[in-house]
Amino acid sequence: MDTFKNASNYNDLSLYECGKEDCLKEKVISLTKKTYHLFHFVISGKGTLVLNNKTYSLAKGSLFYIPPNTDALYYSDKEDPWSYEWIGFDGLYVYDYLSSIGLSIDNPIIYDNSKTCRKYFDTIVSRYILKGYLDIYAIGSMYQLFSELNETLSIDKETRLSNSKVTVMLAKDFINNNYQFDIKISDIAKNANVTPNYLSSIFQKEEGISTKTYLTNLRMEKAIGLLKNTSFKVKDVSLMVGYKNQLHFSNEFKKVTGKSPLNYLKEED
Repeated sequence: MDTFKNASNYNDLSLYECGKEDCLKEKVISLTKKTYHLFHFVISGKGTLVLNNKTYSLAKGSLFYIPPNTDALYYSDKEDPWSYEWIGFDGLYVYDYLSSIGLSIDNPIIYDNSKTCRKYFDTIVSRYILKGYLDIYAIGSMYQLFSELNETLSIDKETRLSNSKVTVMLAKDFINNNYQFDIKISDIAKNANVTPNYLSSIFQKEEGISTKTYLTNLRMEKAIGLLKNTSFKVKDVSLMVGYKNQLHFSNEFKKVTGKSPLNYLKEED
């Protein structure tokens, strides 16, 4: 292969590897130190990164960074294992590029709010599959990826998703998908890979309400919709929004709305 074709032979920006993996449940990668940088982009599912003695919970749309000569551990979720694509890269100006988008060993996570990053990972991986090696076309896509990240993050710094924001996002997703079941705060915390006390602390900080209040408010919102728009009885609605005990449901409903479910129904009629 001539020098011009090989993407590892360029000085300003070079590519060394790439790939895609649909991970098995709880598959653990204990990364051997690389001499170059690594990006991973989470296509679907959930997982955890342990880097520099810190733990990060990750989900679809997260991009995580591993610097050269660094030990890292990452593993997929046991219930919703992740799929990701990765790129190994280096170059004279890479640290400048990383600095411009705020990525470092202390801040290794960003979230693709603009939903544009994946296409560059897809292009680079597809190019490797097509050619059998990484070429100048793949390098062009890597430059585009850095340009896209820089453009987006320089406009909206909030797209740099902190570990606490990711954890709260995972907690809210779990609540939104499971409010109809008899879930507890410990279940929500377990799904987000944190302790209940830690979840309560950061949820209050990020959302301005407690985890329990968020869950209760969501259940009451769903209950109101069912009472207004269906013919279900109160006891049925109670079960459908996660309360086995109708009296408990009625008490919570009154706390939130100021009315009992029966009085609410009478007023609607």
